[in-house]
Amino acid sequence: MRSRYVFLFVCLILLGACSNDGEEKQKDSRNSSKVEGREGNNEDKERLDLDTGLLMEFIHDNKESDRVAFIATWNSEIIAEINPDLALPLASVVKIIIAIEFASQAEEGKIVPSDKVSMEEVDKYYFPNTDGGAHQAWKRTLEGEEQVSLEQIAQGMMRFSSNANTDYLMERLGLEEVNHRIAELDLTNHKPIYPLTASIVIPKKVMEDNDLEENELEAVLRDLDDDSYRQTAVDIFEEWQEKPLSKEQREDAIAFLDMSIQKVWSDRLAHSTAEDYHKIMTMLNKKEHYSDAFYEELDAIFSIETEDDSIVRAAQKGGSTAFVLNQAVYVEDRNGNRFEMILFTNNLRLSELEIVATQVQTLHDKLLTEEAFREEVREALAE
Repeated sequence: MRSRYVFLFVCLILLGACSNDGEEKQKDSRNSSKVEGREGNNEDKERLDLDTGLLMEFIHDNKESDRVAFIATWNSEIIAEINPDLALPLASVVKIIIAIEFASQAEEGKIVPSDKVSMEEVDKYYFPNTDGGAHQAWKRTLEGEEQVSLEQIAQGMMRFSSNANTDYLMERLGLEEVNHRIAELDLTNHKPIYPLTASIVIPKKVMEDNDLEENELEAVLRDLDDDSYRQTAVDIFEEWQEKPLSKEQREDAIAFLDMSIQKVWSDRLAHSTAEDYHKIMTMLNKKEHYSDAFYEELDAIFSIETEDDSIVRAAQKGGSTAFVLNQAVYVEDRNGNRFEMILFTNNLRLSELEIVATQVQTLHDKLLTEEAFREEVREALAE
């Protein structure tokens, strides 16, 4: 059996949860893409903002690469726009589409958010040690409840980033309906969505179905075209509706996920562009396109509470793998100002993941609250 790696998959925060062994293997497996901190240029380093400077430097230095996309707007005016049409892995940011489908079906009466389901129905999609503790953290807030509402499940997906909740909702809402939502929103760069936890089983299934040796698996997975890869995940997902995997079978599937296979998994996640998600977040921030009833339900599962009295409404969704850290944000303040920010990344080294994770929140906070900082960012990223 392959050695097991306890790494985060699609969750909001992954840093600090990696085993030391996994960390070393991650470092060794990374490409040598260039963000070296401008070694030797002390004058530039002295000018860096301590709270956001390294992240700004990373975005600036990778403008011409396929490793970052960034859009920030203030009252519909662009602050910065880097690679808006570059399609990158979404990780958990994709859950925004499922939240929109959930609120839409609630508005249409296709689902009743207060309807209860057995926790066992959700847990059948849970793979231990694959979501950074998100699912268990959500369950702890429920204090042992054996029946949970659909709205609670959706909150667990958006606020805790539970992948099990996500796949349960794909089952309940309908995967076809979720993907129709992409077309309804006219997201021209968005690849089809497929079940997250089912994709964890793809390496095991491909290896067994093709009688592969361990060293052949990565190449065969990469050779699968996108349609075949997605269909394999869908087939696994549909089989679970009749016969869910046992705990032992799920643990066996996880054992195939060394860092090279995790990289394939990360690379094959649904892709879209910062432009597409900026369009979504702007629409949601302005409460356009859908009814008041839709937004009432969306806010119940997506909006975040803040102690800042100047904020009227805010929502954000992060997403990460061992190689990706993304964030999508919208905020409206009490003066009617609206702010949106999308940051997508890929092929990050561990040091870069740490930079993004520790500075992205401060970046969007300062862009939201400091006019002078918005101008600094505008000028810095225009160079």
